[in-house]
Parts: sequence; C-alpha cells; structure tokens
Amino acid sequence: MKSTRRSLLTLAAAGVVGLAVVTASPTTAGPAPEVAQAQAGPTYVYKVHAPLGKSAQDLLGRGFDVLEDRDGDHLFVLGGATTGADLATAGFSAVIDEVLPAPEWQPPAKKSQSPAFDAADVNETYYGGYRTINAHWSHLDLVGQNYPALTTVVDYGDSWKKTQGAGGYDLRAVCITKKNAGDCALSPTAPKPRFFVMGQLHARELTTGDVAWKWIDHLTQGYGTDAEVTALLDTTEVWVVPIANPDGVNIVQQGGNSPRYQRKNANDTHGSGCSGTSSSQIGVDLNRNTDSHWGGEGTSSSPCAQTYKGPSANSEVETRALQALWRNLYRDRRGTGVTDAAPADTTGVVVSMHSYSNLVLFPWGWTTQYKAGNDAPLRAMARDLVGLAGSGWQYGQPGEVLYNAAGATDDWVYDDLGVASFVWEIGPSSGTCSGFFPAYSCQASTFWPKVKPMLMYAAKKATSPYGGGGNPPTDCAKATNDADVAIPDNGPAVTSTITIAGCTGNASSTSQVEVHAVHTYRGDLVLDLVAPDGTAYRLKSSNSDSGDNIDTTYTANVSAEARNGDWKLRVQDVYSADTGYLNSWSLTL
Repeated sequence: MKSTRRSLLTLAAAGVVGLAVVTASPTTAGPAPEVAQAQAGPTYVYKVHAPLGKSAQDLLGRGFDVLEDRDGDHLFVLGGATTGADLATAGFSAVIDEVLPAPEWQPPAKKSQSPAFDAADVNETYYGGYRTINAHWSHLDLVGQNYPALTTVVDYGDSWKKTQGAGGYDLRAVCITKKNAGDCALSPTAPKPRFFVMGQLHARELTTGDVAWKWIDHLTQGYGTDAEVTALLDTTEVWVVPIANPDGVNIVQQGGNSPRYQRKNANDTHGSGCSGTSSSQIGVDLNRNTDSHWGGEGTSSSPCAQTYKGPSANSEVETRALQALWRNLYRDRRGTGVTDAAPADTTGVVVSMHSYSNLVLFPWGWTTQYKAGNDAPLRAMARDLVGLAGSGWQYGQPGEVLYNAAGATDDWVYDDLGVASFVWEIGPSSGTCSGFFPAYSCQASTFWPKVKPMLMYAAKKATSPYGGGGNPPTDCAKATNDADVAIPDNGPAVTSTITIAGCTGNASSTSQVEVHAVHTYRGDLVLDLVAPDGTAYRLKSSNSDSGDNIDTTYTANVSAEARNGDWKLRVQDVYSADTGYLNSWSLTL
C-alpha cells in the first residue's frame, strides 16, 4: 500500500531517477510499502518497519533520527543518502519514503543572538513568517509594556551558549492573569491554579512557537472583550514559555527559507565532531535529559544522535532551569512510587507542545508496563482534548501509540510534582500542512483554530485536573435572556445573546435551546443557534406551519464547541405579512 504520509516540506519532483530500496533483513522484514523515486538531495525520509515494542525501541536506541510519527507498523527516519545502508546494516527493512529539496539559503536579517531587544525586532521573520528569537523576546517585552495589569515577564535562566559566553539567550516566560496580590509570584503557594504551556523544546518544531505567540495574544487582547478569556484570567494564572530551547532555534532559523533540522540544544561539549547532518548533530535532547527514568528506552548514548540523553541526568542548564521554574510554580503532591497517585485536589496542568503526528500523550512515557496513579483522569482529559482537535487525532501513553521514551519533561513534571502533564504532537502526518516545516499560512488556517479550544479547555482544567475529565460541569446551569427583541417582517435576521462564563469543557451533544416567541404564522420563522466561534446550528427551518407563537425546546449537538463565550439565537422572518417578537430564550449546555 502506498504510504499515506506526505511531505515534511514539499516533495521534490524534478530530476528523479529509478527506485531506491534498502535491503531487507529477514528478522525485521514486513510488507514493503511503495517507495518514492530517489534523486540527488541532502535529506531523505526512510519508512522503516518497526512495530510497537522491541523493534521500535531498538530503532530508537541505535541513534537514528526517528520522527515522532507512526504509520501502522512503520516509523520514519530522517537522514542522508547513506542512512539507508546504515539501517540495513542494523537489521531494519526500510525504503525511501520521500526526498526533501536542497536548501535555499536565506538566513534572517540578523544572527539573532543580541542580548538587547527592541520593538523593531518583533517583525523579524524567516521561512515565510515564522518569528525569530529576537521577535519572540521583543514580543514578550511589548506584551509586558502594553498589558501591565495582566502580565509579568520572567527571566528563569540562561541558555547553554550564554553560560559559555558565546552568545546565547536568556530563558524567558510570561505569566498572564488579572493580577491581584500574590499573583505571578515564584511561589508554589500562589492563590490561583496555574496552567503552563511551552513551545520549541525541540527546536525544529516550528508550529509550537507560533501557537505560543498566538496564545499570548489571544489572552492579552481578549481580556475584557472575550467572556471566556476574561473568566479564565480572573481565576487562573497562565504561564507561557514560547521557546524553551533558544540556542537550538537559532540554529534552525539560520537556514532561512530552508530551516535546519536541529532538534537538540547547542551544547557541543560531548559531540563537537558531529557532522551537522540531520542524523548527526551537536547537542543534548532536552526531552530525554531529565532524571525521570533517565537513560531508559528511547534514548541514546551517542552524542551525535538526535535522542542523545546527555552525559548525566539533568546535565543541561535548560533542563535544570525548567525544573526550578516548575518547582517554584507547583507544590509536590505525589509520592515516589511508580503507581502513586497525586491527591484528587491537586491543581495545575502542564503542556509541552511538540510536532507532529496529531497525538495527545501523557505519563508514563518511559514504559507501558505501568500506568500512572492518576491514569484515569489523565486519559479522560486526553480523550476530551482529542475530541476538541477533531478527526485524525489519537491519545495514549507514548508507548501505546508511538514508542517509549524515557527522561521526558512531561514524565518529570508528573513524577516529581504530581501535576497533570501532557505532550501534544501538533500537525498531521499527511497533506499540505504536515511535517516540521509547514507553510506559514498553515498556522492561521489549520493549527490555531484546532489548538485554541484545546488550550482553553486545558487551562480551565487547571483548577481540578483530577476531578474527572469529560464529566458534565456542575457550574453550567440554564442561562436565560428575557429581553424582548422585535422580529422585522420579511426583514433581516435579529439576534439575542447569552454569555456563558466560568464553565469547563465542551458543550453537550444534547444541549437544550428553549425558545419563546410571540409571532403570527410561526412557519415563516428560521432559528439558528450561533456558537461563540461563529458556527451556526440550524434549530428550525421555514415551513408551512400556520400556527401562532413558538414555545419549543430544541436539542442541538454542539459538542464541538467550548461552553464559555457569547452564544446567540438568530431569528429571521423570511415571508411578509407577519408580526411578532422574541420574548425569551434559554440555553443549557
């Protein structure tokens, strides 16, 4: 069967020659998929037969650049022209799935390692619109300047290169909330629950940094005008680290229109001889470096491998800085046993955004032999998040849907503190917007509309993540608007608004809309329920019913919509010679 997976960039179609197939080993051979035609080029994607379990873990342990993507019994490896032979030598059956275009060198205007940032930097971009680190850090400065009552910008450490006096960056976060006494303090006893989200721990995963940027703007610009945002920030602290690995991102952005595939940080102490190709890079994988089962499955001891775990647990300054920040934000609520559970009243949610594969993952990532003590509510939250994201998403422990990986940050957060912790792998494995480097237009058209409701849901769950994901909220009683609204005869539609705030999760598939209208010939009326995002759900079409008035309760499946926000009942009289008005309507979500 031909692979359903499409390009990381755009599959190069010119100058192709022959078929390239890597020799199969009888010990790992599986059904060989069709292959892309090979051509001269610097980077290849190999489709490798590696079912869940021993085979997949063996592939990771050998240091190949295994992408966070799975197609049935196959994983994908990024590499050069010789990687296929290396896979065959290691005993794996593999074929070339695609060949990526040669680089088009156009670096950002600046090297982006200045310690000083100014407002002009906020417009610095590469690869069609992705913001450089200068832009991200300037954005934080501007947000802090423009929204002092909502934001606190925090310097929580230095990148590895900065500690070496070799350029580098401050490590920066922003706390967003309607600030009262004690808010945004680096103390685990702060008064509000905390939702934490970070991007680009793996530097080449561009989507995650852009989502973080949009999330910051959505919150700061929405406070006071968006009921859902206002209710959230009145009750919750939202922490955002837009770029958790700035040294690595600087390497990526220097590729300009052909970003470099740097995944790790820039610490070359233990791998200065790495070639710089996709399968041989300097740095330590910050998502394999924590002391939560450090050195276990899914890690490598080879300094040039993409999953290099580092010389010791917590060896990297970026790792230790994040851990110190988390310990300042959250209380330790969990015992040391593998199956110990955090108490039901634990607050806080931490999300590490990655790309790609459309997955919601939760602890334990180092094994599938054990489930986390809070597995049931974590799994229920993940199910809800996948429901918000839409078709094509999966959820589970990493080893259930991808592969085991030890030493990851989400495992550490839950292991050390008991806080609900997730990894989101954002982006499809096929189609125009797939891969690490989707066109920048995909951010507004595809990713942000999907991830925004996921972020809002997860942020609201910070109050009680272990209270049971997916349960109907108890704080969403029937809401009513009883203000009369005149309905023009054969005229334009009119609306009446009900604002829902302080609820959690999505609306029900059996939401109730109770309508009372005083009107002659009710068959002339058309009714729509309009969700906060503008989606309209038809409640009643026009018909030949000549009776007067409407006193009816309609059932609407609006389960794809977050509860909070401005809901509208839209009413239109589509024929002449009728008069009336909307008397009242009620909404139970």
